Amino acid sequence: MIGPRKQNHYNLEFVDYKIFKLGDNLPFHSSSMFEYLIGSNGIFVRAVRLGLEVIIPVEIFTASIRGLEPIEPLVRLTPGRIPQQILIQMWKESCIAALAEPPLEITFHIHQEKGQWRLVIPEQTQSSAKCRAIEYGLDSSYINATVEVHSHNRMAAFFSGADDADEGGFRIFVVLGRVTESSAEIICRVGVYRQFWHVPADWIFELPSFIADVTVGGKKDDLISKFYSSSVAPSLLDDPIEL
Repeated sequence: MIGPRKQNHYNLEFVDYKIFKLGDNLPFHSSSMFEYLIGSNGIFVRAVRLGLEVIIPVEIFTASIRGLEPIEPLVRLTPGRIPQQILIQMWKESCIAALAEPPLEITFHIHQEKGQWRLVIPEQTQSSAKCRAIEYGLDSSYINATVEVHSHNRMAAFFSGADDADEGGFRIFVVLGRVTESSAEIICRVGVYRQFWHVPADWIFELPSFIADVTVGGKKDDLISKFYSSSVAPSLLDDPIEL
């Protein structure tokens, strides 16, 4: 016998499922982790945290579903894009790490504080192929980060298998690459519990001219199909990485 459905303490579902019917307004967000939205054009996942609200695609329909409204992807940062000065500071620190012998990666955390973006360089372990914050407590910069950035020192900007294993929460994930060259690289994606969507870097940052966005496409219409999921086991974080 199936008993009555239990609600959590805050009367929120961890994961919810909502149909966006024709003529309705988009339903209010009401889940504590994320929720799936089903529209005429596909299935999307929505999540909200301090400083960030996203709606990203997880399945695009080849035919429109009658009786439903279409859903538009969304990436909304509050209080707006991250200032150029913060990105330049991360690039400078990445250059210092990349010029070490051997060249090192470095990680950064950005969170909202009193209506402004704040950069934190956490205590971390570093090597040529990985970097990782040491502190993961509830008050740590890792837990509070809206945006998590790491460098690939002298290598290109891309998301590796180790990144897929490590980046399992909800935030913006960013990689800086070729940081010692005249044109450094940046690539960004939204991650909602291992569901990812690449987004243009200028949605997230005020970009300086010497940092090139290497995201394929670069516009929302081009990127609508650039979503994917990852089930890479976190244990891979300790495996060697081929570069």
